[in-house]
Amino acid sequence: MKLSVVIASYRRASSLGRTLATIATQRRLPDEVIVVDQSPAEEKTAVEAVVRTAAKAGLTVRLIWSEVPSSTQARNLGLDSATGDWVVFSDDDVDWPPSVTGDFVAKVGAAPELAMLAARDARTSSRSRPVWRRIVSAMFLTNTLLPLRRGRVFACMQARYPQPIVGDMETEWATGYWFAVDRLFVTKNRLRFDEKMSRYAQAEDMLFSHQVYQAARLAGRRCVVSESIAVDHLVSQEWREPDSFADLCGAWNRIYIASQLRTGVSFWLSLTSIYWAAVHQGLVRMARGRGWVGHLRAYAIAVRHLGQIRAGRFERLYALYEKPSGLGT
Repeated sequence: MKLSVVIASYRRASSLGRTLATIATQRRLPDEVIVVDQSPAEEKTAVEAVVRTAAKAGLTVRLIWSEVPSSTQARNLGLDSATGDWVVFSDDDVDWPPSVTGDFVAKVGAAPELAMLAARDARTSSRSRPVWRRIVSAMFLTNTLLPLRRGRVFACMQARYPQPIVGDMETEWATGYWFAVDRLFVTKNRLRFDEKMSRYAQAEDMLFSHQVYQAARLAGRRCVVSESIAVDHLVSQEWREPDSFADLCGAWNRIYIASQLRTGVSFWLSLTSIYWAAVHQGLVRMARGRGWVGHLRAYAIAVRHLGQIRAGRFERLYALYEKPSGLGT
């Protein structure tokens, strides 16, 4: 089995270098690593340096430059360039334990019915969520009262894995830090990352992975999140985007995704759930001392542009709100 790795990276040369270094320690090296970098010109030298270091460490690495800071476009470019039977999408701030690729290849080789496999984050608690948290989450429609037995996408366009993950558990989605898909299955079903969501925010990967799940279910294939495939998601704090603009894009993306997955009354019920869940997110931010005003403001602004957001016409909105956020400076 041939294995490709696609890493979309943006202004994170240091994190990218660390991720590539851990991939180079794999007992079973991937057959190719495709880095799609969207950094500005002044940072290209640093990116090229970490890629050269990875190549010297034994990785077969290809570097693709993209002028657009878009995780969806970058991952599509990587997917189009990949030649492997399976493609792993990894964030650029993930540590790969040495056995991950070998364990992954063995698992999918023994289970040809798999269409998608997601890794768990070894840094996430393996204990069940406290009852009080499940009650509050269920009230705001962001989780279930009883512990999850499979990965779920909720009407509010938030998604959850079971906690803890035990064995291989069915899932309706995969979080973007590390998941793999059967490339020929994805190609056959013409599945792509939706490039209308062209700014880093939230949930871009959820839409793609949920569409993989929907196609897999129709084909009698399986999608799982696995206890035995675990990585360390570092959640780098290196520069990405101003919080205010990321909040806006996060709100827009959830509404847009609902428009892709729901129609008629179902969409409006989902939209109501999105706004109700946003109240929960605002309360959580407030309790943790994080900025919550901008979060709620993002959803208020979204009401004014609902038609454009549902249609995925984001470019005018980016032009209107991106510069005031400071991204263009």
